[in-house]
Amino acid sequence: MKRNTLITPFSYLCSGIAILLPLAIVANSSMLGPPTQVMYQWHDSSKFSRVIVNATQGIEIRPRVWFAQDRLVTDFTITNASEIGREKAQKQYQATRQLLISYGIAVGTYTSGTTVKPEREQTYWPLPMVPLEQMPSSSRYKGTWPGEPSRRVIDVSDPATRRALQQSIRRLWQQFPAPVRFVDNAAAHSRLGGSQNWSDYCANIKEIRIMGAAMGSRQIFNVAVRIGSMSDQETLQLMDAVGDHGIALEMPWERGILQTEEGTKRTRNRYRQMLDSGMGVVMVPVEGDPKELVEWVRTWRKPTDHLYLSGVFYKSPDQALFGPGH
Repeated sequence: MKRNTLITPFSYLCSGIAILLPLAIVANSSMLGPPTQVMYQWHDSSKFSRVIVNATQGIEIRPRVWFAQDRLVTDFTITNASEIGREKAQKQYQATRQLLISYGIAVGTYTSGTTVKPEREQTYWPLPMVPLEQMPSSSRYKGTWPGEPSRRVIDVSDPATRRALQQSIRRLWQQFPAPVRFVDNAAAHSRLGGSQNWSDYCANIKEIRIMGAAMGSRQIFNVAVRIGSMSDQETLQLMDAVGDHGIALEMPWERGILQTEEGTKRTRNRYRQMLDSGMGVVMVPVEGDPKELVEWVRTWRKPTDHLYLSGVFYKSPDQALFGPGH
């Protein structure tokens, strides 16, 4: 996907979400202040399922007809801010965002949920990570990002560190009101290298969901998990954490699991369990043939499901992928 701060399967192995509100704030969300704008509502995906994930500059020069059926860009970022200068990046960001909104598209922002980096080294706009300078000296970290020694991964087991990161994320979001937030690195299942407890990941997700909702945003959490591998308890924990917000899945299916009748049934039932709860699911297949995935999904999806397939902005949408099928 786009740029090294955004979603990749490997990114999950190095981080988890780091946004946990104090319980007192959760108990009284009015302390967060009134919502700054209207939350995005899941749109009908039964006729056209594409959502655009990781949009960048360049989307504004594509033909408008390409976006005639689109209703959601999960996140939009200027990735060459260091080259054109922050002032120009700010103007380009606002102009392009307003253009997309004029198309009838909800436009979100990207936030890394677990990593911090010195502001002077961040080359995108809006900032995708909390500046390291904003974190207290007492903050605890689990290590650094591979290949980026100045980019630190917080210790999500430490409440004070989580709280400090959350407060800075909230300040970033206040600068850029948006109806939807794409929260990367939200959780990594142990079978995919996650180094923290699943229940702790889910607790963090729930906290940021509550925070974001109080600010007028719907959250989409990028989760590293193979749906068919989750236990009953893990599934219920994730559903409680996400509520009627959403998850993004880079590994929406496993060819190995789906080669058996039992594995296929288990994966299908997990999806139905989550979708029937009102949760939104954005499938972001980074491997394999997406057409095979779509054909399988059409065998069990319901017209009322909040179920979407990611698509890139620099190609005309393929109706065979994103249309209703036959």
